[in-house]
Amino acid sequence: MVFKAYDIRGVYDKDLDENFAYSLGKCIGKKFENKKILVGNDVRIGSKKLLPYFIVGLKEYADVFYAGTISTPLMYFGTKGKYDLGVILTASHNPPEYTGFKMCDKEAIPLSPIEEIKPIFKKYDLTESVKEEIKNLNLDDFKVDIVNDYKKFFLKRCDISDKKIAVDFANGATTIAEKEILSELFDNAIFINDYPDGSFPAHQPDTLKMECLKDIIKAVKENNCDLGLIFDGDGDRLGIVDENGNVLRGDILTAIMAEKILKEKPKAKIVYDLRCSKIVPEIIEKFGGIPIKSRVGHYFIKKLMHEIDAEFAGELSNHFYFKEIGYFESPLLALNYILKAMDEENKTLSELNKEFNKYPHSGEINFRVKDQKYIMEKIKEHFKDCKLEELDGISIYCKNFWFNLRPSNTEPLLRLNLEAGAEEIMLEKVNEIKNLIEKLDKSLEL
Repeated sequence: MVFKAYDIRGVYDKDLDENFAYSLGKCIGKKFENKKILVGNDVRIGSKKLLPYFIVGLKEYADVFYAGTISTPLMYFGTKGKYDLGVILTASHNPPEYTGFKMCDKEAIPLSPIEEIKPIFKKYDLTESVKEEIKNLNLDDFKVDIVNDYKKFFLKRCDISDKKIAVDFANGATTIAEKEILSELFDNAIFINDYPDGSFPAHQPDTLKMECLKDIIKAVKENNCDLGLIFDGDGDRLGIVDENGNVLRGDILTAIMAEKILKEKPKAKIVYDLRCSKIVPEIIEKFGGIPIKSRVGHYFIKKLMHEIDAEFAGELSNHFYFKEIGYFESPLLALNYILKAMDEENKTLSELNKEFNKYPHSGEINFRVKDQKYIMEKIKEHFKDCKLEELDGISIYCKNFWFNLRPSNTEPLLRLNLEAGAEEIMLEKVNEIKNLIEKLDKSLEL
């Protein structure tokens, strides 16, 4: 199934091929007939292969404008208030063989592929005349510049910094506009994996996997940097490591930024996903803000931010959203707030991490299981004396620990995040739940 909760995604030439791209373009074109549609693509080989087929299908009914190779935040920025729909061909942080489509409306609110695209999708034949049209397609005929305004916004909004930074662009979409912006904001920057290459030769473009962070950790340590950054493949996630090469979790970064934002915007509503450490709502309340818990995923968080007029949102997965830019992800604004925290507090990033990282947290642990629903029900029974919340999966709050267990939207996985008041309790409870899940899963074989 390529229609996911947040996007359309699959392996190029297996799940998503040229015929699918043409058909999808035609279906979306019909839905947005005579409307203005902005299209961009990431650096992936599959994205570039599918692009002309998608555009030819789209332009049969809609007015198409092509932005070129861009990041997802740049697509949101370019679409908001100017186009009726924005589409980027991307597969985010997935391995190179993947490709896909993300879409948003003129307010940069994501479209739900399952609810809004799948019901109208149908396959169309690639006739010889269509193939000939694709062969003769000149993308320059549809080209528009959305980069200039994007650069102007950030160069005016973000502070020039004398910090020494290392940046791993992961050979992704941020090697273009975002690289140019960072080059002007930092005199003392080391760039690695900073040319576009859809085969991702250095590593998978993921900001969370430790094997993908080796390059940036090494660059920070070898060059005595104040901090290191890593973007994912389409540039909507930002990973950060401190001057010692230690990774800061997304919820800790959320807490650091929330404090700075609340000093500027007292009483602001701030959204955080339910996997985040309890330090996040504690900090929000301490500085006079209103913490709002959300289910996981950019689709849900952006809709919620619009509904309640939230100032900021952060996720454990390194997505950071800002009202001031349009309620969507902005790694560059996130970086600006982190640097501001370091400067105003006169602290290193490791000192800030220590200050905010109060509660031992497991991070996200995945379990491949046969029956997600059955196991979650049994886990609920096992912890029946604790407080239960079912906003996204199950969240269980006990005396000295809490955890969230939720099903993956795309794979037969259960995802566990657990936090406790002490390291030994966290390790003990993770082990207890791990053993319980494995025992329940094994019982299904009998």
